[in-house]
Amino acid sequence: MKRKLKIALASVLCLSMVLSVTACNSSEGGSGNQEPERTTNAEYEPLLEYVSELQDKVDTNLKVEKKIRWLSHWAIDETQPAAELFKYVYGIPEEGDTSYGDDANNIFDYINVEYNSRYDQLGKMVAAGDSPDIFQFEIINHPYAAYKKLYQPVEDYIDFDDPVWDRTRDAMKQFEWGGHNYCPIVTLNLDQVMWYRRDIVAQAGLKEPYEYYKEGNWTWDTMLEMLDKWQKSGEGKWGLDGWQVPDRLVSTTGKAIVALEDGKLKDNLYDADIERCMTNVIDVLYKQNYRYPRHELNGWSISISEWVLGNTLFYCDLSTAWHDSFQSYIKRYKWDPSTIFCVPFPRDPQSDKYYQVMKNDAFVLCSGSKNIEGFQAWTQCLIATAYDEETIRLGREQNKENYQYTDELLDFFEELQYGGVFTPVFEFKEGIGQDLVDPNTVYNCCAILTQIPYLNCVDQDNNPVTFTTLRAANEGTIRTRIDQLNASLDA
Repeated sequence: MKRKLKIALASVLCLSMVLSVTACNSSEGGSGNQEPERTTNAEYEPLLEYVSELQDKVDTNLKVEKKIRWLSHWAIDETQPAAELFKYVYGIPEEGDTSYGDDANNIFDYINVEYNSRYDQLGKMVAAGDSPDIFQFEIINHPYAAYKKLYQPVEDYIDFDDPVWDRTRDAMKQFEWGGHNYCPIVTLNLDQVMWYRRDIVAQAGLKEPYEYYKEGNWTWDTMLEMLDKWQKSGEGKWGLDGWQVPDRLVSTTGKAIVALEDGKLKDNLYDADIERCMTNVIDVLYKQNYRYPRHELNGWSISISEWVLGNTLFYCDLSTAWHDSFQSYIKRYKWDPSTIFCVPFPRDPQSDKYYQVMKNDAFVLCSGSKNIEGFQAWTQCLIATAYDEETIRLGREQNKENYQYTDELLDFFEELQYGGVFTPVFEFKEGIGQDLVDPNTVYNCCAILTQIPYLNCVDQDNNPVTFTTLRAANEGTIRTRIDQLNASLDA
């Protein structure tokens, strides 16, 4: 049977973001590990050649006989290069088995679950001996999920000494729990950046943030100076808005409030650099009313519309906001795409490094998985295609065609992504257990430390509070849980 191996370029981002959230597409294909018959269709020949050139980067001796059971609220895109490489080398497991319905010709047996129920469902399936094989790694529940034995160490199944892991090996050490690696990080991607519009910056007579960056002078100080000038440029001006702003600023110190060091959790609640950021940046954003007061004006919700209207200078969002959030506005207001640009979160002026949170892409191996080979093969296909130059080039061209990305922005993204600009920082304060740190509210023992000082500096009883008072009120809960988790490693 002929298999038309195709790469859906629209789903291949230039920054190798392999965890696509689009739905699966079925493919025609052969079965088992038999080499597929080559199609004679000229349209597919270059892609067949491209995929075949990558096969020596994976273990072709693996025998994958079962579909990979994948539990999530989103389906893996089976037209991405990693999936096509898997099909080329290992075939489609259990191909044609009608019990899989529309997924018969897929490599994944997709188990859909509601987002808010994903960990509950994973726990139930593991306890019942009906485990999925893979689950998306999320820092917001690590190492708590490992402590609960929802997933298992993988160093026995992945050769992390292989040079293909050179780019992420050091970062993975920061995720080790009890001396074990639970998350084979394939890529470290850009996370949040500070988006701005060049036209409104120029209209306000301000220096462009990117110019500060190129001079090596984009720091807390220049950001605050810029916010002050912006606020004074007219009525109803807000400096910045967006997701997790205070936490991202704290991370620019190079410190995490809760870190993983030498395989155990450690709190930095009394770290001098974190206190300095809270005092010199977060408190100033509140006291000078530079941040958009979403709790007062928009029911605690972020307002992208204020940024669109030119009232908010910076909108802090993922690097993918260009195509996830901005496309409708670019079309509606006929914006010149070159006017939208971004900078990273500013550098701590006492450091010569850009410490930034970075997105880590990995799949964990669920406890009780009965398809270790499938996990191994999929992980190898991911790392084999993640940094492939042709994949990056094709994705770049498709992003320009489909989403009007500019070469300048894509060049900048590649500089930040691959140029050694960032030293990654990983914050694990949410990973001590979502029973304590419900991400849906700022009034949990960890989020309250940064969010409340940033927003309004009052507690639930409307009493003035500071980072110091919030820390004193919550450190007992945080440290008790950290001690509990760490003690389990010695049991």
